[in-house]
Amino acid sequence: MPKAAVNGIELNYRIMGQGPPLVMIHGLLSSIDMADALGETPTYLADRFRLITYDVRGHGRSGYTTDPANYTWDALAEDLHGLLRYLRIERASIWGSSVGAGTALVFALHHPHMVERLILPSPPPIGQQASAPSAQLFGGLALLVEGLGLEKGVDVALALRLGAALKAASPELFRWVRNLLLSQNAEAIVPAIRGIVLGPELPHQRFREIKVPTLILAHPDDDIHPLASAEVLHRAIEGSRLVVARSAMHYQQHPEELAALVEEFLSN
Repeated sequence: MPKAAVNGIELNYRIMGQGPPLVMIHGLLSSIDMADALGETPTYLADRFRLITYDVRGHGRSGYTTDPANYTWDALAEDLHGLLRYLRIERASIWGSSVGAGTALVFALHHPHMVERLILPSPPPIGQQASAPSAQLFGGLALLVEGLGLEKGVDVALALRLGAALKAASPELFRWVRNLLLSQNAEAIVPAIRGIVLGPELPHQRFREIKVPTLILAHPDDDIHPLASAEVLHRAIEGSRLVVARSAMHYQQHPEELAALVEEFLSN
């Protein structure tokens, strides 16, 4: 895959299809390859859009630094800006999941003239929700990896209550999560977690400034992606549409429903 020199590092990216640009931004601990493996890459759109995916700094095959300040929401948004400038794209629709949704929101605030539409599945914690379980979970993981190394740190983290419960409920999913964590770059993921999860919060007071068509996708019973955060976004962004799925796994089990929602939104 090609790489773009952006803000002092190289971002690994991929382009599929032809048409108006649609940029996808993955979440924390993910990558282009992981999105492909999970069936999250909307290849069905490549016949009508220029689909651009990239590995966020510190993830996948992109470069990284060891300074948490290089992983704040502002820094990630400026990486997106740099990539679009590198590709000579003046305006694009942005699809951001989880941390990618936060990056898309900040990018829309910094560069509103460059955003056509926003698609925001599973937005990260916002406002009052931002200090809760995700900070404890990921912050603890970063501390363990830093102190014990990647493999031992992951195994200690997964021996705690949540990991033990997951192992008892679904050994196959437990093994998948363990392998995902072990695939990370320890030098990159520690500062990434601290910059994103433990750094400055999203500027939710400014979200009312966003005026582009926005589709927000959420689900209940998820401390890392609270439904309340999606509702905050929906109230703040005038004219936005909020769709709440039955569960976190709903669209993986029914990908045709997600495809229909996205295609309808992009067509209108």
